[in-house]
Amino acid sequence: MPSRLPFTLAMLTALIGFGIYGETHVGPLHPNVHHVVGYSPRLLLDGEVHRLLTSLFFTAGGWKFYVSLLMFGGVVGWMEWFRGTYRTMLAFFGCHLLTLLVMLGIILPLAATESLHGTLLYSVRDVGPSAGYYGCLGCITVGASARGRLVPIGIVVLLLARLAHSGLLLPQQGLALAADVAHAIAFPLGMIGSAWLRRS
Repeated sequence: MPSRLPFTLAMLTALIGFGIYGETHVGPLHPNVHHVVGYSPRLLLDGEVHRLLTSLFFTAGGWKFYVSLLMFGGVVGWMEWFRGTYRTMLAFFGCHLLTLLVMLGIILPLAATESLHGTLLYSVRDVGPSAGYYGCLGCITVGASARGRLVPIGIVVLLLARLAHSGLLLPQQGLALAADVAHAIAFPLGMIGSAWLRRS
């Protein structure tokens, strides 16, 4: 079994290790660690490109740490088991990076208007592997049976509802909004990329 899931097991080990380092297994990510590893469009434009990578190994902490482990193990593990390590790594890292770049294209015009949402999204420091595993979730829901096609529709509706909620209420000073924007982008990106991955 481990030989079929090298990427999933390696990443879970890294997430747990960095989680303990950042104290997310017992509570919110330590503020000093969050400050150093978190990603934001502002920091990316300041040249801190390494945050595209460092941000995905940490989570917001508390119950979100354990949800991230379950989602990663379930979704990414399923994809790696049935579609192979190479395709899974392409899907995970590809969706992670593409999502952040698409967000950059959305957030910069919003920030230029000096709106509250644009300002928050431009500066808030996001962390987590969720863009990657939501992209993988999009990949594995493509090609389902006629009845199974309701699943991606239901996921899209849920993601849009969460986005509307965080956009209206702005919980966690914009952190929830940044995460929900990323999820709403990553899932359809994974669906779009699924056909390409099958040919790779």
